[in-house]
Amino acid sequence: EPKKPAYLEELIADAVGQGATVVNAEQGGGSLAGALFSPAVVYPVHKDMRLFNEEQFGPVLPITTFNDIEEIHAAIKRSWNGQQAAVFTSDATGEIAAPLVDRLSTVVGRININVQCGRSPDVFPFSGRRSSAMGTMSVSEALRGFSVETVVAYAASNDISAAVAAGVDAKSNFLAPL
Repeated sequence: EPKKPAYLEELIADAVGQGATVVNAEQGGGSLAGALFSPAVVYPVHKDMRLFNEEQFGPVLPITTFNDIEEIHAAIKRSWNGQQAAVFTSDATGEIAAPLVDRLSTVVGRININVQCGRSPDVFPFSGRRSSAMGTMSVSEALRGFSVETVVAYAASNDISAAVAAGVDAKSNFLAPL
């Protein structure tokens, strides 16, 4: 995406213009060197900033804080996003996180507890809801989506058919591992 770095710079400039800072700017966060855009942590981000409302798919981490649970519920209700959410808390009783997990479980595909949103190992599905990466797809599902599945069937109770199937299995490139 050749225009992506400029788009990310626009989002950060909008947030900074409204009072946010690039927390890791001294370490190069948010800087562009050729085609490399260094990850930026932007705080505090609020609902009037583009970074709060646009799904940037880039190395920009907007951080928003809320004063109470109702603010969070209102933000979830307003949002069209639905890929991931991260809940950070030190309350081990579950009293704080459980209601958020319950609310988020119907609107996002992945809920992260005390860890940032990110790409999972390929054994976990990549999921999204609402207008954000709708559906669920893992790498194996993506491969299946672009493949043609074929079944080779034979009557196992027929000795000749079983022998032919064994011969085909031994000699066919179609049935060979890739």
